[in-house]
Amino acid sequence: MASVRTATVAAGRTTVRTSLLKVGGKSYLSARVTSAYGTAKRFTVKQRVCAASTCRTVPVALTVGAGMTGWQERYLGTGSYRRSGAPSVSATTPPAVPAAPAPVPAPTVTVTVRETVRETVTVVVTATPTVTVTVPAPVPGAEDTLCGAPANAYGFTFCATGARVSAPATEACLVFDCIDNFSEGRGYLVMCKDGKVSMSGGLPGVCSYHNGELREIYRLAT
Repeated sequence: MASVRTATVAAGRTTVRTSLLKVGGKSYLSARVTSAYGTAKRFTVKQRVCAASTCRTVPVALTVGAGMTGWQERYLGTGSYRRSGAPSVSATTPPAVPAAPAPVPAPTVTVTVRETVRETVTVVVTATPTVTVTVPAPVPGAEDTLCGAPANAYGFTFCATGARVSAPATEACLVFDCIDNFSEGRGYLVMCKDGKVSMSGGLPGVCSYHNGELREIYRLAT
């Protein structure tokens, strides 16, 4: 049985959400960053967590592309943890990839052939380097299999070819914005019309406080 507790803050051009995830007695800190920067940024999210009477600040580092969302998890230990205060975030620009060195000019060889003293013939031979470019073969199934769902490592997709996601599916809160009482749902995973997700699919009053149901969310077969 898993449980998720989240906190979301907006800071400048970023939205940061930290989650405490507990699975099988083991606790994890997950940091999810949505970037509005025009270039890739290296983010460091710091969240203070406490176990019993002992607290510590846990950093989570991740690189997020321009206008994209990324997340990273960090193992905390066994037992239960709670957050203390809001998360903080800092952004830096990753170092640029060094440019490839300029090609070395091909050597020029000059051969002079003398035929008696009366005539001189000069032959210039220029070696031309041969460059071989290997194009990788296309990866089968590389087309979009998520039908517009955010890229994620859990197989969540908007394609109806997947399987319905039953409760508890708490890892969905690491990819989508969950409603406040997400963990109380006992149906299947759906997205409400306000963009939040709920486990009330197939139940009376699904998304009743979130403008109704927009779509079902499925999971790809592994």
